[in-house]
Amino acid sequence: MKPTIEEKFLGLEQEHKGAVIVEIPMLMPVPKTQLEVADMLVKSGIDLIQVSVPIRFPWMYGTRILDIQKKAAQNDVGWKQSFEVLKQLIEKYPQSEFMPVGFYGGLQRMGQDNYVRRCSDLGIRIVDVPDYPLVHDDDPRGLVKELRKNAIDYVEIISTNMTKAPKGSDGYNNLVHVIENCHGFCFLLASAGGKTGEKASFDYDGLFEAKSKIQEIQKMVGRICPIVAVCGISTPEQVRILTKQVGLHVMFGSSLFTRIMNGDSRDEIMKFLQSMKEAAC
Repeated sequence: MKPTIEEKFLGLEQEHKGAVIVEIPMLMPVPKTQLEVADMLVKSGIDLIQVSVPIRFPWMYGTRILDIQKKAAQNDVGWKQSFEVLKQLIEKYPQSEFMPVGFYGGLQRMGQDNYVRRCSDLGIRIVDVPDYPLVHDDDPRGLVKELRKNAIDYVEIISTNMTKAPKGSDGYNNLVHVIENCHGFCFLLASAGGKTGEKASFDYDGLFEAKSKIQEIQKMVGRICPIVAVCGISTPEQVRILTKQVGLHVMFGSSLFTRIMNGDSRDEIMKFLQSMKEAAC
């Protein structure tokens, strides 16, 4: 039996390594593009592969992903195509881990019950719905409750600003509740506001302090969960610093999308992916 995603990531930490998560772009043609990209990701040893569920009005992204989401909307690519891609990938690579990612508006278009059922039927073990208010509004639509009934984890997101809230404040109490609800892993925003797109540098000291605060609260509440840096990561050197010096796992997407959209060869993309994975090992 495969270890859970949480167990896998924590195991890598014990070996002083980091997990690498990569998103597959919903570029045309679908599903040919996604199958070709997934083949490279699997062969490069990527630990978890995201498949986006495009939304109708994709304004809450950085330039690169915004462009891809607009193209998806223009070509009427939505949740049906995303879940067909997931189905084909899971059948082809049963030992790999796949995760749907998309805002709640896209999820509503397919229906929450339908979303949970399809995830469960495919054996998906973790999902990312970045704008769903699990903690702030106490799981208002019961999404996370239904996911957990089906043994599916829900990714929580933490900003560095959240970790700076003084003890006893409303912000601090909210952070504690978020950490109590973290399962599988949590995202730590490496860029202000969670803005996607390739970044030249990061506040590594600030990320280390944020990670330390999260781990302090994790120990206090008894809920140890891997922490993944996300938004803007684009080079092997950034991956090396984030995993080896800061002690985080990493997720990236835009730096891969740029290479695909620029027409880089398969060999060039494979070399890039392998260098990103090797930097975390």
